[in-house]
Amino acid sequence: MSLFLRAHKRFLIFAAVGATCFLGQFALLSIMVRLGIYRPIANALSFAISAQLNFLLSSRLTWRDRPVAGRRGTGSRWLAYNATALASLGCNTGVFVAAYRTIGTTPAAALGVVTGTCLVYLACNLLVFRRPVAGEGSR
Repeated sequence: MSLFLRAHKRFLIFAAVGATCFLGQFALLSIMVRLGIYRPIANALSFAISAQLNFLLSSRLTWRDRPVAGRRGTGSRWLAYNATALASLGCNTGVFVAAYRTIGTTPAAALGVVTGTCLVYLACNLLVFRRPVAGEGSR
């Protein structure tokens, strides 16, 4: 399979995982709101739970060809992934705040999501799930 086709397939899997996690987050948010949980708290909790599902699915599906050995490596990836998720949330929020008065709520939200998603994809590809450097695992 060519490099382009592998990258295209990976991006489609990345998008499917993201859509699945978004739907899960939205379902959790809706349930918590119906239970009377304050919306900002419900949103934060559903985001945090969705991020953990996203890490699991990303490890098993999107980046499965880049395994890591041992609990220590998995723990490091998990911490790096959660830092990436927080950075993405900050990016998404910053873009939304900068744009919503000019372009409207829905377009600003979409722009924030797209920007945050690009950040996550790049961070995961280049840092969190990077290919091992030759000799890295031989220590």
